[in-house]
Amino acid sequence: MRNVFLSYATKDHYFADLAEIKLAEAGIVLWRDRSQLRAGADWQSGIERGIADCFAVLIALSANSAESSYVTYEWAYALGNGKTVIPMKLSECLIHPRLQTIQHLDFSVPGALPWESLVARIREVEIGDGGEEGDGGNEPARDSEAAAVAVDPDAVHVKAILAYLNQRGYQMASFERLRTRLETKLSDEQFTRIIDKHRSIFRRATLKGGRPGLAKLVP
Repeated sequence: MRNVFLSYATKDHYFADLAEIKLAEAGIVLWRDRSQLRAGADWQSGIERGIADCFAVLIALSANSAESSYVTYEWAYALGNGKTVIPMKLSECLIHPRLQTIQHLDFSVPGALPWESLVARIREVEIGDGGEEGDGGNEPARDSEAAAVAVDPDAVHVKAILAYLNQRGYQMASFERLRTRLETKLSDEQFTRIIDKHRSIFRRATLKGGRPGLAKLVP
């Protein structure tokens, strides 16, 4: 699987963190600017190289991205160079007329985020673009991810939990809520095991109604 590019507003970086985790679980490598390029003098050429190296461009649509000249440049450049653009609507916002004609995926409903539909769409685009599963184009990156998970098989879950809590501004959440929002099948026992293995990050918590959950210890 080759890279896909994510265009998003800096204020939506929590969603970008979660998208990176979710796509990595499906073996998809996400190319994203972590503000390093935009802060530099040569951000434009860096972004253009990033888009050129990807076979699809994801656009995170929100009120923040609607006001971002960087995001506008990125999707316009992608369309101008024949890249497939996949819009993802994070919230109600103004959508540029050029993007209104492209069917988007609705990521604005908590607990019903269409990650599987996104992965399926990306794979369809790659096949249509002439790529093949396991073509080796990004094996080093995927090998690194596999090695990290081998060292700590819960690393993906820890990152997903932290991304969700930070995105919502929560300090704690019940296991039930985490299962729904992260679309995971982790049991209460598995969540507890993750907490106990990562005591520098989480602690056990009891929420209203006696529901078991966790709280984060890191900022």
